[in-house]
Amino acid sequence: MLTLADVERAIAVRDPQLGELIVRYIEQADPKPGRDELEPHGSTDEDAPVIEVPPGAYTFERLQREVSAAGLRGKSATEKKLARRAAFAAAEESPFAPPRLRLGKILIALYEAGDPAARGALLHVFANATLKRGVWQAAKTIYKRAEERHDAAMFGVLGVRFDLFNVSSEVGTGTIKYLRRRVWRYLRKLGAAVPDAYATFCVELLRNYPANVRPYQSSWVAAHIWGHADMKWVREASTFEPRNRDNVMTTRAFPHAWKTSPAPLLRLLESALNEIVCDFAIRLLRADHPLALRAVDPAWLAQLGRRSLGAVHTFVVQLLRESPEFHQSKLRALGLHDTVLSFLRSPSPEARTYALEYAAAHAPDISVEVLVELLERGTEDVKQFATARIEAMTPEQLGVAMLTRLLGTLPRALAKLAQGFAASDVDAATFVDTAARGAEAYNALLKFFTSKSATIPAAYYTQLLDDPRMGPTNYAGRGIVTAALTELGKRTAREIGVAWIQKSFEDPTRTAQVARWLEAGMLSGTDLDVEWVKSLVAKPRLRPYALRLLADRRLVEPARVGLSWLLDLARSTDGELAQFAQRMLLESFTPDDFGGVERVWELATGKKQPEIVRTFAATYLKAHHPELGPRTPEAKSLGIKPRLRYEDYPLPTIRALLRDERADVRRLAVAIAGEDIVRWGDPDLVYELAASPHKEPRALGIELLMGTIVEGATRKVPAAWVDGRRLFQLAESPQKATREAALTLIRRLYEHVGGAERLAWLMDSPERDVRLFAVRLFWERHRPKPWPDDYVPRKHVGAPVGTQRFTDTAALRQFARTVLFGLPPGRVGERDAVAPGAPQPERPLPASVAKRRLIEAMRDLGLEDVEFARTIAPVLGEFAESTAKGEWQASVQALTALRAKHGDLKEAAS
Repeated sequence: MLTLADVERAIAVRDPQLGELIVRYIEQADPKPGRDELEPHGSTDEDAPVIEVPPGAYTFERLQREVSAAGLRGKSATEKKLARRAAFAAAEESPFAPPRLRLGKILIALYEAGDPAARGALLHVFANATLKRGVWQAAKTIYKRAEERHDAAMFGVLGVRFDLFNVSSEVGTGTIKYLRRRVWRYLRKLGAAVPDAYATFCVELLRNYPANVRPYQSSWVAAHIWGHADMKWVREASTFEPRNRDNVMTTRAFPHAWKTSPAPLLRLLESALNEIVCDFAIRLLRADHPLALRAVDPAWLAQLGRRSLGAVHTFVVQLLRESPEFHQSKLRALGLHDTVLSFLRSPSPEARTYALEYAAAHAPDISVEVLVELLERGTEDVKQFATARIEAMTPEQLGVAMLTRLLGTLPRALAKLAQGFAASDVDAATFVDTAARGAEAYNALLKFFTSKSATIPAAYYTQLLDDPRMGPTNYAGRGIVTAALTELGKRTAREIGVAWIQKSFEDPTRTAQVARWLEAGMLSGTDLDVEWVKSLVAKPRLRPYALRLLADRRLVEPARVGLSWLLDLARSTDGELAQFAQRMLLESFTPDDFGGVERVWELATGKKQPEIVRTFAATYLKAHHPELGPRTPEAKSLGIKPRLRYEDYPLPTIRALLRDERADVRRLAVAIAGEDIVRWGDPDLVYELAASPHKEPRALGIELLMGTIVEGATRKVPAAWVDGRRLFQLAESPQKATREAALTLIRRLYEHVGGAERLAWLMDSPERDVRLFAVRLFWERHRPKPWPDDYVPRKHVGAPVGTQRFTDTAALRQFARTVLFGLPPGRVGERDAVAPGAPQPERPLPASVAKRRLIEAMRDLGLEDVEFARTIAPVLGEFAESTAKGEWQASVQALTALRAKHGDLKEAAS
């Protein structure tokens, strides 16, 4: 990015590149209002400070509005002039307007300085820069001063820009029309007053019309110069090309001014850039100054011949034909030999024909390089001439380089190459140059090698692929590149070069192809640099390929990858890298590679080990367990055979891990304990698991205990390990899942582990669900009346119905008080989760149901036994005061039934 300060600095130091620097400055985009010129255009930096443009500040948009036709509407000419001046002055001083607006005054100062270097810079700027605000103001001012000072050079450059200018958002149509007409008005007045000066100024203007001006492009000034008579009734711009070139002698303006001297026309012919302008000069020279063309200087003809315009070439050839002094046999001596031969490349058919005649008769020594160039780039007639000359030469005269260059261009080039040279004569540079010329030449060269039964060296292909001409932007050469890569894929790494393979693998355009070579085993064993492949893992684009190569045992032995590197990789936070390292460690490394089983356990459980390393080590220990390993997904997918023994999983180690605070460590211990607990033969461990405060071991313990009462359970402990005392202890565990499992086991195995005394013990439990369970079991096992012979419980409980009874009515009365007053109302809480697929403990009886059933049981017994009714009536009377609707209603109904049956209960119930 350039700034206005850079321009001012270049002016101060008289920079020879000042003109081009100003052009570059003008072409770059304007900064945003209030922003520095060095800030990148369109920057989206979120940290950049927000610049608020104050209301009324002079920005470029405001300047455009105020100097537009709408902004000046309703004002007089003087008012418009003053308004424009004020607007531009304010914008130049404003920090919110583009600094380029101040460039106009700088350029005007350069012009006023009169320095030749500064003047040259101005001519370059006005000829090449985009004319927009700033430089446009300078162009108008300097043009007016050039008129006043009769500055022909500046007048010519600016006059052409005005004549060809296209309307833009910063310059209005009216201004352009005015300036075009003003340029021609100046020339018209000059032609009337000073005819000699008219021709000079016209030449300065015409010589600046660019070569790319098309005949149909609009023009006002040039159209008047050579077609003034046709412009009599034209009010808008005409076309640049004369309406009839043959009539320019009659339609041109001020014909007498051109007849004064041939010098302006000769200068125009020497310096004009446009074909139409040169044609105009030639016609005027022939018509007005024929004598000046009769004895021309050969050096001047050579100078004209070096120009690249067809009209000039035709003019030179005509002069050569017209003068006997320039007979073809004399041209070499006159120094015109090379000039005429250069016409073989001319756009003029007449000039080419003359050159062909001359070459055939007087130029037998045209070099092979020139002939080949003509064959490649010349027109059809020139190609025929060059072909005939080349075919007449021997292979030795042409040489290998030229014959390979002609492949695909000259039909007999392949035959000549095979006739005169061996395959070894074609070096790598020649091979690459031929391929760079296209598929036709490349295929012809391949046929040459085939005809010689020769193999193209791999180095030729590598140099071809490294050549910049065969880069990704050469779409036509993609087929050649693909063919070269395919051919290299058939060669060995030693032929190609390991260094080149590595470099190409990292080239995005070749990565996929080279990856296929590597995966096919082009580099393997010691030829494959493992450290290089490991370095590619750090490059996200190449990482998938590198990991596949490292994992391929055919290419790389696991030991070469390195245990320490894999362990470091296993600690990576990148999931892909960690999984690769863990998979390779699982599959390819034994415990001894880690330093023994103790080291593996330390990786799995160490306090300082990161979780990702612990996870891998745990997976390793599980995958290599004698029984658990074959069932793990890793062992199944990788085909791992267990490498560890039962002795490598000791009980003391696992027991300590079951109490670890880290969940992943506990999960490892649980997985091992689930397989080896029976083998260890420690019954206490299962109760420790069930009573654990951690959910993982607790779920395992519950699953193992519940398996004893579930038919077909895959994981369970021996029945001999079921201990009633330990179960009743678990029933008072602070863990709800443990309590539920223990209560379920007590109920199912009550005949073996239960008893009224132990149930009474549970009645004092602080946990409501335990007390509810005790009520339910008391009801089922110790009901205070014999069962009818035909009685069937509404729900099968899964165990034999007990026959024990309460020892006396006092015990029953105390039991009733405990149940009715000890169990609070409310819903049973949510149960803890148990291991998926494990047997589920039974739900406790709701408190309201337990109380209602007990009241009904006491009512039925009291209806048959008056003494029992008298004993239980006070308890029912107290409970009738409950605020719970279901509780007091059941109590009142029972009391009413008892009093209806036993009238003497009235006093006992009071």
